This record gives sequence, C-alpha cells and structure tokens, in this order.
Amino acid sequence: MKKILVTFVEAGLGHIVAAQAILDALKVQNNGEFEIVAKDLFKENETLVKFENFLISETKKASKAPLHSNIQLAFMKIIGSQNTLKLVHSTVYRKQMTLYVKELKKIRPDIIIDTHYFTSYASVYYRDRLDPNCKVITYDPDNNVHGWWCRKVDCFIVNNDIAYGQAIKGGFCNILQVPFIARQNIIAANESKEFYRDKYNIDRNAFVVKIADGAYAQAKLESFVREFANCTKPLTVLAIAGKNEQKYDMLVKLRDEMPKNVTLIPFGFVEHIEELFKASDLFVTKAGPNAVLDSVYMQVPIVIDYWANKIEQTTKELFVDKLGCGLVIKNKVKAREFIESCIDDRSILDEFIQNEKKIDKNQNGALKIAEYLMENYI
Repeated sequence: MKKILVTFVEAGLGHIVAAQAILDALKVQNNGEFEIVAKDLFKENETLVKFENFLISETKKASKAPLHSNIQLAFMKIIGSQNTLKLVHSTVYRKQMTLYVKELKKIRPDIIIDTHYFTSYASVYYRDRLDPNCKVITYDPDNNVHGWWCRKVDCFIVNNDIAYGQAIKGGFCNILQVPFIARQNIIAANESKEFYRDKYNIDRNAFVVKIADGAYAQAKLESFVREFANCTKPLTVLAIAGKNEQKYDMLVKLRDEMPKNVTLIPFGFVEHIEELFKASDLFVTKAGPNAVLDSVYMQVPIVIDYWANKIEQTTKELFVDKLGCGLVIKNKVKAREFIESCIDDRSILDEFIQNEKKIDKNQNGALKIAEYLMENYI
C-alpha cells in the first residue's frame, strides 16, 4: 500500500489551509487503497521548531514592511532564483535541510504533497538522494509563481491562468492547472447569512463589515477600525486579530470607545472563519490569497486596502482587475465613505456578488488533485 505524505507548515495560514483542503479531498477519495500521513515535520525537532518560527517572523515582516520581501525577491534575480534557492539551502539553512530530510526518511513516503517552497525543495532533495521512486507533488497556494519554487518536482500544480503562464515561462515541465481549492469547512458552510448572524449574536439587519489583514494582523487593521469609528451610519465591524494577541487586546479596549451607532466585535483566531465571512456584507483586507478566496467563495465582496509583495499584488490583479470580485481602496477615509454609501444603497455590491457566484466552491480543485494522484500515481 502506497503512503502519501501531506506536509504542513505555518508561514501565514495559506499554506496550512491549502494542505488541509488537499488532505480532505484525499480522505474522500481513499477507499483503503493508500495510507495518508499528515504532518508538520517542523514540530518534530527543536531546531526545526525555531526555523518554523523564523518563517512566521518573515511572514510578519513581509506584511508590515513590503520593502523587506521585495529586496529578497530582487536579490534572487542577481544569480538566478534556482541558483539562489540551492545556495541558501545548502549554506545558511543546511542544518535545517538535513534535519527535515531526516524526518522524511523516518516516514519513507511514496508520494509527498507540499504547499511551501522550503518543504518542496527538501522533498526533491530527499527524492534525488534517498528514494528516486518517491514522487514530489507541489501545490502553489499563491496566485503567481515566484522564483523559489523548485522546478524539479514531479508535478507542479497551480490554480489560475496567470500562474500557469508563469510556470511555463519558469521552466516547469509537468504543470497541472486546477480550479481554486476549497477545504471541507468551506464546502460545508451552506447556512444562510441570518443563521450565522444568530450564531455569533450579530444583528440580522445590520450592515456588517469584516476586516482582517492576515493571520498576524500586521498591516492596516487598527488604523482602519479607528477610522470606521467615524462612520455616521449604523455599522457593525467584525475585526479579526488572528493569532496576534496584542492586537486582539487592543480591539477589546477600542470596542468600548466606539460611538453608539458603530458596533465593534473583536475576534482572535477563529477556526470556522468561513462562518464570519457568510455573516458579513463586505470584507476589507490586504490581498492575502487565502482570505480573499474564502470571501469570494462565501460571495462577500472584497475591498483590498494593501498588498505587501508581488504575490499579493497578483491576488489583487486576479480577483479585482480580472474577476471583478471587489475593488481597491487604500485610503481609510475613502474606505469608510464607500461603506457609508453601501449602507445607503446595498445594490452597489450586486455586481461584485454576481461575479463571485461564477466561482463555484463545489468545483473544488483539491478533488481534481486527488483524482490526478489516483489516476497517475496510485
């Protein structure tokens, strides 16, 4: 019986939810024909734990200071992205690579599914040196293809035309394009807006804005929430601090400072975040691929207020410019004014909602990935 390893890594939540969606789909497809192992191998060793924390830190820096990640992306072009990938992971991160590959050796998988560039590169390293029969499948959860995705994988999977074209240009050999993926929680979230508002004690008749800027709340959340306090009309704001406990505590204090017409409801990390999307009328966020896609699946229009790097810029280009699921408003005052206009006339959002309805969560790319694996590798 073949063993499929689905790897998890925290560096923002996009990689985790992508891996979870693929894992969910594999479980649906599995009739006892293969064994599934799902693991965050970084949790198996103290040095790897520290490295995962470093990846989290880098994600936070990228959200807070765009220049940080843009300098890194520019540096990759000096000697070539694939050369940079190999150089950095054979020198600076050599110890981490060795330890991670050691964990792979313990599992001895026949197929490895990755959603992060480090785990993908490490899996190829493991295959080439220890098990040439192992197949390495990489799903890119972003909406573009950056230079550090290893080109030597057995199959590289993307979810849109932009990324597919970049993968071809980047020299990937076996490219599979699937629809956007959806984890099981998204698929199952089919109750009404009123149902979810009742569940979270939200006024059924309110105009509800959900605001977040990633799992670590490092971008514009606080300044926008403070601006929404100036709203002259009845408004409910669901502010998501994610794993940023300090930001959550700030929101709790700010809640008591809101005028009577503005209801602020702070949240920390929410496991079923899709329910809060469904309870909302509008989502204000930075251009994180996962959060934007969740909002689109729940048919809630988006206002993108910020993007930190080329990955997030492509998300804006795809979901705003190409698919018409919302608009860009970087200025907090203009965002508040747009919300006030929507409170007066909710039909302003109708065109965005109709465009989002064209992106069907039941056309699940994760199931397409599972079917591909069954047909080609099991």
